[in-house]
Amino acid sequence: MNFYRSVWTVWLRHYSVFRKNIVYGMVTTFVEPILYLGSFGFGLGAVIGNIEAGGEQVSYRAFVLAGLIGQTLLFTSFFDGAYGGFIRMYYQKIFQAISVTPVTLSEVLWGELLWCSSRGLLSASVILLIGGVLGDFSWWGCVVALPVIFLASVLFASVGMLVAAGSRTIESISYPQYLVIFPMFLFCGVYFPLSQLPEWGQAIAAVLPLTALLSVVRTLLLGFQFEWWALPLLVAWTIPFIPLARNAMRRRVVA
Repeated sequence: MNFYRSVWTVWLRHYSVFRKNIVYGMVTTFVEPILYLGSFGFGLGAVIGNIEAGGEQVSYRAFVLAGLIGQTLLFTSFFDGAYGGFIRMYYQKIFQAISVTPVTLSEVLWGELLWCSSRGLLSASVILLIGGVLGDFSWWGCVVALPVIFLASVLFASVGMLVAAGSRTIESISYPQYLVIFPMFLFCGVYFPLSQLPEWGQAIAAVLPLTALLSVVRTLLLGFQFEWWALPLLVAWTIPFIPLARNAMRRRVVA
């Protein structure tokens, strides 16, 4: 079977399962960021008004809305790669079952990675649409941001798959979730400018991928000052994690 057709077949298999549970999928994908938007964007945003960030005066609602793109990508792609990947690999034995067909394990893992990345892209696209309709984002910026958003989705999905491959039990996923993912979500500038952190905190946050993603996204959507290091840093995080995740998952499946 052709490589691309095989990968597409795996992706379609995951999509078919998602479509059968469409209500659950939509609730778990979209309700959380919309609640955050209502609470921080409209609620707290009405109190704060405009803020100084990225060399611009912007509304706090627009600032948070752009930040929610990064949060949504991080959570959706990572959780589907980690928890979803673990369940499909360990409990449902989906990877092993597909691998006995003409579809190879390598193609299965590519399909898995692209599916988890697609979930993140879909979630972020909804936030982009909301921001465009509200007038907080420029429409051309939304279009240009999509490839960057997909790149970040691939990265966070790869991290999730790597965690799934290294976890002996599903409870073990909680360790990187609480020690890495949640701190990155809280301190990479989703809800406040990084300038509010102490200098040592800014230095740590500056090397994390979510910070780089938010920098690029806010430049495109809100007109923030361009930070040349952001996109290369995001690429530098993504390139090694793809083979790391695939190789770790392959070893786990065939073990």
